[in-house]
Amino acid sequence: MNYFHWKIDLVGDERMNTLLDNLQGWMYGVIAIVLIGMGIILHATFSERSRLRRLAYRDTVTGLYNRNGLDRFWKKYNGKGNLAVMSLDLDYFKEVNDTFGHHMGDMLLRAVSKDLRRVTNKNQQAYRIGGDEFLIILKNCEPDTVEILAGLILGKICRPYYIEGQDIAITGSIGISISDGEHAEQRRMQEEADIAMYRAKKLGKNRYTVYKGSVKREISKVEPLRFPKKRTTAN
Repeated sequence: MNYFHWKIDLVGDERMNTLLDNLQGWMYGVIAIVLIGMGIILHATFSERSRLRRLAYRDTVTGLYNRNGLDRFWKKYNGKGNLAVMSLDLDYFKEVNDTFGHHMGDMLLRAVSKDLRRVTNKNQQAYRIGGDEFLIILKNCEPDTVEILAGLILGKICRPYYIEGQDIAITGSIGISISDGEHAEQRRMQEEADIAMYRAKKLGKNRYTVYKGSVKREISKVEPLRFPKKRTTAN
């Protein structure tokens, strides 16, 4: 009688152990699934945050950096080497919008932005700061390099853009401020670049002006579709 009781208890213990083993395995499986799920959720959350962070610094129309991206640059700038700020405004852009509509204007902005990417390098960054206004920052630059880039940009922009069966003709006006790194200040340099840009517009557009305190140095594009050839000086 005791033998059978012991055997029944033994069988019961084995079943209990098996049940516990199965339960333990099931719990490990659930925990693994939960951990994997949490990992996927966290990864998706961080990816979404990274995407939103990138979007916060990017212009939605052109893909260039926007004002937030520009402010971030200045916050991180270490003040080493010469720095140049180039203010670019598209001439006749309003007429394009009024004639062909804002959809065509956005396509033109994207085409111009594509050209800006083509002519800039790792030390030169283009920003769209609103409407038809762009800013290009050049690090570790020499004045001649800045002027060469300004000429390249004007040469690109003045060539008609073929968009949806239309030849869209515009030009650009550029103002430039150059400073050594230690004295580079965002507000001052952007204001100087804007002053020089409006000076370029006043002188006839389709040219660039370098801000030099009370003296402004201009190189004019005297004919359409050609690079700057004539150098003039204005007080």
